[in-house]
Amino acid sequence: MSFGAHLARIWRLWFLVAAITLLAGLVAFGSAGRHASTEYTSTATLTTTYQNSSPDQTAALSTGYVAMFIQPSFQGTLHTQLGLPADVSLTAQTAAQSPIIFISATAPDAATAQRAAADGAAEFLRQVNANLQANREDLIDQMRRAVEADIKAGALTVPAETDMQDRINAVNADPTNDLQMLQANAGVTAKSSGAKKTIAVALLGGLIFGCLLAWVIGAASRRLSSPAELIEKARIEPLVVIPPGGGTTAERQRERQLGQLAATVALLDVPKPAVVAVAPVERMPGTGEIAESLARYRADQGARTILVHADGTRAPIGAVEKDIEPVAGSWLLVSSESGGRMREVFPVSDPQDVHGLLGTEHLGKLVASLRSSADLVVIQSPAVSESAESYMVCSVADRTLLVAGAGSSADSVVATRNQMERVGVSLLGVVFVERPKRRPAKPGSTGRTAAKAGPRVPNRPGPTPSATWGTQRTSEETTATMNGQGTGGRSFETETTPGANPNSRTSRI
Repeated sequence: MSFGAHLARIWRLWFLVAAITLLAGLVAFGSAGRHASTEYTSTATLTTTYQNSSPDQTAALSTGYVAMFIQPSFQGTLHTQLGLPADVSLTAQTAAQSPIIFISATAPDAATAQRAAADGAAEFLRQVNANLQANREDLIDQMRRAVEADIKAGALTVPAETDMQDRINAVNADPTNDLQMLQANAGVTAKSSGAKKTIAVALLGGLIFGCLLAWVIGAASRRLSSPAELIEKARIEPLVVIPPGGGTTAERQRERQLGQLAATVALLDVPKPAVVAVAPVERMPGTGEIAESLARYRADQGARTILVHADGTRAPIGAVEKDIEPVAGSWLLVSSESGGRMREVFPVSDPQDVHGLLGTEHLGKLVASLRSSADLVVIQSPAVSESAESYMVCSVADRTLLVAGAGSSADSVVATRNQMERVGVSLLGVVFVERPKRRPAKPGSTGRTAAKAGPRVPNRPGPTPSATWGTQRTSEETTATMNGQGTGGRSFETETTPGANPNSRTSRI
């Protein structure tokens, strides 16, 4: 999968990523608010004393003293001896490869930090030097006892006793390994708790975790978010990918892909006129535009095109002003745009009975009556997942184009394809519609939004007309009118709805 496909998988769950990021930021904000404070650090400086020692030996000695100072057991003893509060911390470090040791104390206020650093350094110096002095005194005592024993035995003379005293004086005068205070107080530095940095790090961590979680959920989900997932999860390669459009470049790319789809249909190896059914697997935003776009493209290319709204869309109010005629008993053929080469067929029966028109007998009769007056018939089928009659709609077509989109179920796409093949429907392929964006209206567009009706098919969003097509009389009167009986031919009546605009007419058939 491409990087864009991974981003699409994450973007489908953007709300989850946003929620996790916001939650992490709120937790960090609350924690920073409780611990928001300024800490003060003071440092005292010690140095080791050495004679006839190499720099490496001195650096090693300083490092050893630091390791001794930061031992937890020594820290506990030091806190107890100095009476330091629990919120005061002591630490030590060396200055590169030198004999200098820094003893630092951190406390909530400057005075406590200064006192803790100076007292900690002084106590550490006292204990180290006291231990070293005790070792020297023990060595001197051993030397004295040995010399006295030799003198009593007559093995040594008086000059030897004088030499021993010189050696004792040398041991006492040797300060090697002792600690000395260089600076008891090097000032105080203040440091804030870094609430802004904490919150920023938490937000970044929440964003990363949210993206990873969204990616994992998207990988495990059977819902599609991109054409790559259609290949990965349904093992189906899309015939054409319709981009979402939006900006100028994106809209141009979308038009190019729709034109490619129209060219693919024009090159079909089927008898002319061709009948193509467009069946969305699920009702998703953007999938309903494919059939209309396909019909309009072919009409703009010079083909006589008829778009059949078998999905239950009913004729708009403005259709009464155009050239209309009934076809196949219960359908209405209306002239449309695209230079007069495109016409549309709408059902005119009661919305609750539209599914009765979708049987193979009614549809076969409709298609047969349209073949003589069109080069291409495009049938807009109901969503397969919502209407069982969609299989009958596709069965009367020469080819069927399945439409899936971002959010469609991979299992539904596979099940629909398999069922179509089992009932003998000839599939052209699967078109994938990416998640649509708000697109600018095309110049010259009528802005018509048809009201969709039919079994289990809710109305499309759009202006609700004050009157609708297909207002029926009694069944006998409608039958007589549609068949031309009793009137000597087909007739149309218009009436003005009481209380409505006089120019607003309702057509009866």
